[in-house]
Amino acid sequence: MQKKQLMRIFLTYLLLSVLLCPFIAQAQTEAKATGTLTDLASKQPLEFVNIILKNTKDNKVVAHEVTDKKGKFILANIPFGTYYILCTYIGYSDTKSNMFILGATHLTADLNLQMNGSGKQLNEVEISSKKALFSNAIDRKIYHVDMDLTAKSGSASEVLQNVPLVQVDIDGNVSLRNSSAMILINGKVSPLMSGSNAAAALQQLPANSIERIEVITNPSAKYKPDGTGGIINIVLKKNTKRGLNGNVTVNAGNRERYNASTALNYNTGSLNLFGSYSLKQDDRVRTIQNDRMQTDPKTGSVNNYHDYTLARARPFSNLATLGFDYTLDDKNNFGVSVNYYLRNMHKHDLVTKTVQSAENGNQDYDRKRENYERESSSGTAAYFEHLFNRPDRKLRLELNLDHKPEVEDNHYTNTYRFPNIPGQLDNTLIKQTADNRHANLGYETQIGKEGKFEAGYDGQFNKQDMDFYGAAFDPNKQMFVTDIAKTNHFIYNENVQALYSTFSTVYKKISLMLGLRGEYSTLDSRLITTGISVPNSYFKLYPSLHLGYKFAENKELQLNYSRRVRRPEADDLNPFPEYQDPTNVKVGNPYLLPEIIHSVELAYQWRKGGISVLPGIYYRYTYNRFTAITEALNDSVLVTRQQNLANDQAFGADVVVSGTVGDQLSLSFTPNIFYSTIDASNLGYSSKKSTITWSANLNATYAITKGTSLQVNSIYKSARLTPQGKYLPSFVMNCGARQDILNKKASVYITVSDIFRSIRQEAELQSPLLTQHILTKNNSRIVYLGLSYNFGVVKKRKDLQFDNSVQ
Repeated sequence: MQKKQLMRIFLTYLLLSVLLCPFIAQAQTEAKATGTLTDLASKQPLEFVNIILKNTKDNKVVAHEVTDKKGKFILANIPFGTYYILCTYIGYSDTKSNMFILGATHLTADLNLQMNGSGKQLNEVEISSKKALFSNAIDRKIYHVDMDLTAKSGSASEVLQNVPLVQVDIDGNVSLRNSSAMILINGKVSPLMSGSNAAAALQQLPANSIERIEVITNPSAKYKPDGTGGIINIVLKKNTKRGLNGNVTVNAGNRERYNASTALNYNTGSLNLFGSYSLKQDDRVRTIQNDRMQTDPKTGSVNNYHDYTLARARPFSNLATLGFDYTLDDKNNFGVSVNYYLRNMHKHDLVTKTVQSAENGNQDYDRKRENYERESSSGTAAYFEHLFNRPDRKLRLELNLDHKPEVEDNHYTNTYRFPNIPGQLDNTLIKQTADNRHANLGYETQIGKEGKFEAGYDGQFNKQDMDFYGAAFDPNKQMFVTDIAKTNHFIYNENVQALYSTFSTVYKKISLMLGLRGEYSTLDSRLITTGISVPNSYFKLYPSLHLGYKFAENKELQLNYSRRVRRPEADDLNPFPEYQDPTNVKVGNPYLLPEIIHSVELAYQWRKGGISVLPGIYYRYTYNRFTAITEALNDSVLVTRQQNLANDQAFGADVVVSGTVGDQLSLSFTPNIFYSTIDASNLGYSSKKSTITWSANLNATYAITKGTSLQVNSIYKSARLTPQGKYLPSFVMNCGARQDILNKKASVYITVSDIFRSIRQEAELQSPLLTQHILTKNNSRIVYLGLSYNFGVVKKRKDLQFDNSVQ
């Protein structure tokens, strides 16, 4: 009853907010300027003319646009003030309009302008604003990927290693401030970026297709509240230049690696067609050394196990996107896009296993694995956007459908050196399918001069089907027979429906953004093999608050808070074991509860002379935190499953220092210190464990000439704590060099990752009856030589380069 009352109160609050907002917003504070531009002599309309709106007070650029094929332009969402328009076009003299005022009594300015093209050839004038590598907004930190040299040849996974506050481990798993993060593409949830699939998808996504990466440690209520550390939003490039434009990038690396990508865009003004395609041939070699000592609690005898794994894989992947945006009129537009992802991979694993056991005898044998994987994903996205009579009020509907099948076919062979017994064969066939549907209806409007209100509905309907089949070779029957212990079927349904509203405003030196999100979740874990269903449903509120106080134009203090959740994935819930290695079994926990996180952050921003300093401190309190617990199932088999900790507290501090030294050197340095306390008393551990972890990220770019540059980045992570042990420190350094050619339309470059071959993941586990040490290494020193070329056919258009990345 209490949940229903909370839900009713929240629905009433949101409905009243939406209904009252249009009346509150009648105090219009923004206007628009429209106009037509023609040739002075012929009176014909001029297309692709640069329209620059400037404030007469400080002569700063407020907005910019280009004229369409009828010579028309619209500049919307302009604050009240006094302005003039500058028109620039190759072959024409610059034209400056008369001064005009936009205010409460003059909401629209309609201008008729003419340009003189009497044969005068103008010298080219480039209006540009160079972006910093890293910038800050009220609710996010922004990393501009196009300013990162090493992003030319690498993947999204590799460029994420350079982003301050973000960590990427040896398996490609991404974390934010040492905690889990939800990864979005263009602000939207993508099935490619969920669970264990995210690492592979990030390694496929070309870094040069990314415009910027937004780090949102305390997202507003508008966003899905998943992820302990917050959100990493990957914003892809979307070319909006008129005419035909595109780019091609090719890279060749060592060990027969290569990748290539191309993107095309054709914009007529009302219709924008876009498409992209990328392919990647990778080569991966991994070694894993696993030593463990296990004590039998009954007899006290000690068993020693040593595994050495040599794993090789050559994944080949493709990623394609095709879509369009269409403007029906000045108030309505819509778009549709489709994407397809395909990855094929053949793995060869050889595990050399030795066992020293007083009770079961010694063993020495090889376990060989031949694995064939095929993973694909197809998705469709559509949107419709309506602008009301006022340009600052809009309604947007978005729909997304994704289907993702995956097949993994494993063939194992055990060959014994001791004891002298015949070889053994076993197979596992894993079929997994994920279907995701997402609907979002959002409304936003301006309130007062600086206020903005947003409200909407967000619905996610996901299903994951996991079908495991195991078989072992019977030497008597001379055939494979079903292994019941390795055969199972598990289906997980997750439906999350949410209503949200946010309000933001600025009053003098104070900025405010507050929000509230209510989510009703219905979950169902169905163990088809056993006929058992584990349902769960709950309603929770997720508030968010962002405050800012600007002491001066270059000094600002920020305080923010959000309540967040981390929901278990299907792999975390599936109780059926996965038998890649019979002596190390991983199982899920269908009774695993979601993590609930309270996150608070205090930050300060200081900028001067091209230098930006962003120090911050943060605190997180988490209850029901996930943790992987490894236990002995018997004297030879270890089983690892996710459990809920009683609670976890973390306190951290970091600072992002970025800027330029002189005209040639650009630096970004981010040290981070993190104190964590783990309470695992509910799992049988008597005392709390605490540790201090720190990391540092350094990125430096040196411009030798205007067209030649060098870049170095390095990351160090100290040891970090787990309930049963710790991960040891790690370090990596990458470098690259680029040379612009063909009047900067193209560039050639070389990149080297992990120069010192120092990437490794080393873990220690210690408990009264079990000690374990695992060391994992990759062939991570990768050299790429590449070429990137940009092309375009724009009718006499002279592009303006403005930094519009910070909204």
